[in-house]
Amino acid sequence: MRKVERLMLRAIHDLMGRADYAGSIRCSDNTIVEQTHHSIAGTIGYQRIISVRLHGNEIAAIRPGEDTLWLSDCGWQTVTTKSRLNVLIHALTRPSYYGGIYQESGQWLRRTSSGAKYAWPGQDVFPLRLDADNYYLQCAGIA
Repeated sequence: MRKVERLMLRAIHDLMGRADYAGSIRCSDNTIVEQTHHSIAGTIGYQRIISVRLHGNEIAAIRPGEDTLWLSDCGWQTVTTKSRLNVLIHALTRPSYYGGIYQESGQWLRRTSSGAKYAWPGQDVFPLRLDADNYYLQCAGIA
C-alpha cells in the first residue's frame, strides 16, 4: 500500500470519529478527503458524506448514516484510480466477498468471492462495514 493511501485511510478514520467536522484533509497533491453535511443533523433528509477526491474527481462517497460506499472511476481508468478504489474496497467492505478491481486485456473487471468476474460498470455501491473502533481501517495499515 502506498504512503498516500495510508494517509487517505487515516483521514477517513479520523473523520469517522468527528461527525461535527466539515472540511477537507489533503493527503497529497492529488488526493483529498473531505466531509460535508447536507441539511441539519437530527432532521429528516440529513446526510453526512465523507468523499475521496482524486485530481478533483469524486471517486468515493462514504455515507455512514446509510452504511454505503459508492465508488466511481469518473471515466479515468488509470493505475492510480484502480489502486485507490481497491484500497477502499479492502478497508471498508468485505474483500473476501466483493473481491476487487483488476485489468485484463485492457478492460477493467470485478471479481466476486465465487470467482465470477464481470465488467466494471464505472461505478458501484457497496455495503459499508464499520465497527465501533473502526478495526478494519486500523488493520489496513494505518495503526
